[in-house]
Amino acid sequence: MEVRFSGLLLRFTGYERTVTVKANTVGKALESLRQQFPQLGPVLWDGKGKLQRVHRLILNGEVISSNDRRALRDTDRLEFLTAVAGG
Repeated sequence: MEVRFSGLLLRFTGYERTVTVKANTVGKALESLRQQFPQLGPVLWDGKGKLQRVHRLILNGEVISSNDRRALRDTDRLEFLTAVAGG
């Protein structure tokens, strides 16, 4: 399956916008990303292991919870959307 990053998160993926992971659930996909890009851990997840509130997880255009247990297909696309604050 394909995982897409944008904005500030690109710094933590070596500026790779699209990453392919082998996973059959959302949880396994997230764990694969943690292993592949350990520097993403403190940026995406809080100390309790929950996705930080400034990030949204989007599966095939639908906002989902990081605790979502649905099965994934190779054709699915997971994206991270990060809120940007300005002043």
